Amino acid sequence: MKDTDKNPFIGIAKFLISLGLVMIIAKLDLFKLGEISDYFQWEMILIFFGIFSLISLEVVSSVILFAIGFWFLMPEMGIQLSPVYKNIYWPAVLVLVGLAFMVRPLTKKWK
Repeated sequence: MKDTDKNPFIGIAKFLISLGLVMIIAKLDLFKLGEISDYFQWEMILIFFGIFSLISLEVVSSVILFAIGFWFLMPEMGIQLSPVYKNIYWPAVLVLVGLAFMVRPLTKKWK
């Protein structure tokens, strides 16, 4: 039996949790972007869906969405990676995605 059969509102709950977490990040200015309106950009949409995927235990897609969102959001956050980290960022993301594929069968058991 699927999880949605038990609770028909699980999708709405995941959406609201994700939206709430993004709004907390924006209100507390955790990424140091400035105004709240600066948080509502296309990069944050990727991070939002990354949070949504993580709550849904979709580890692979959450790693990919977080990586892409943060890569494009970092210059606006004032974070400057050293050339060494810039060179290993995407290979490290590939390693994380590979690890996420390995963990994926475990997350399927929890659903």
